[in-house]
Amino acid sequence: MILSTGSFTISPLLKIDHVHLRVSNLQESVNFYQSILGFEVLIKKPNDNTALLISAPNNDEKNISLPLLALTELNGNNNRVSSSNKIKTEAGLYHFAILLPERKFLAMFLRHITNNLDSKYHEGMADHGVSESIYIHDPDFNGIEIYRDRSPSEWKWNNNNKVYMVTNALNIEDVLSHNEKDSWSGLPSNTSIGHVHLHVSNLLKAKRFYQNTLGLYHTASYPGAYFFAADSYHHHVATNTWIGANISPADYNHNKPGLDHYAIILPNVDELNRLRNHFIKSEIFIDETILESDIQYPSSFYTYDPDRIKVQFLYK
Repeated sequence: MILSTGSFTISPLLKIDHVHLRVSNLQESVNFYQSILGFEVLIKKPNDNTALLISAPNNDEKNISLPLLALTELNGNNNRVSSSNKIKTEAGLYHFAILLPERKFLAMFLRHITNNLDSKYHEGMADHGVSESIYIHDPDFNGIEIYRDRSPSEWKWNNNNKVYMVTNALNIEDVLSHNEKDSWSGLPSNTSIGHVHLHVSNLLKAKRFYQNTLGLYHTASYPGAYFFAADSYHHHVATNTWIGANISPADYNHNKPGLDHYAIILPNVDELNRLRNHFIKSEIFIDETILESDIQYPSSFYTYDPDRIKVQFLYK
């Protein structure tokens, strides 16, 4: 399949590495992500305001488990997002998506939250054609999608090289029947962050950045939303204007719960440097200031999309 983008095309091996959230109460959030999602704590230092979370530790010493999620507590105790002011009015996270490796894990997770998660955290479920998804939110109303992909051989692409995605009702009975015995015991070791979905103020500006500047393919359109990916995945990044086009830029002053940044991983230092040089030639601002709370990797750097949403680029 031949997809088209701008003059620069990013590595087809690109993946979403991790997501870094700001939360109002670190211990409450850690408890939620452990008990409901099944993350395990990799690092949570005493008197520190950041925790790094992983899926099930990998017993292979050559393949060390690395963080999928970072949580940083905001200063002060008056930052809790209540149900009365949960409506977002600025660019940032719609949801981040946890990709499970097999459908059986989705069945186990669905049964788990049905029995153990207060309904106030439930957002819904959907069959998107390419995938099956469950939606919830955390105590700060950060959106979370938990999903499994269908085989790429089952995905449908039209003549314009756009992947066919829909929002249909999830066949709950069929999902549950796929695994009726096993119980949820946490995220499997090969869990990943499959994609991020963002609130933006302007779809065309977002497209110019994610397609023309970053070099992703525009893989699908939906009313009020565009989807972008490396290679022939359905999407690594999605953008929408579902809360309006007059929203404020992302909260880069870090005084509210929400998305601090998300990270994109490239396969090697050569690809990272190729992207860095492309940004420099394109006069895209590069921020190489790594804060102590950030997950640090050699030569990583940041930039910002048109809505000031912060993106980290790295290799391992």
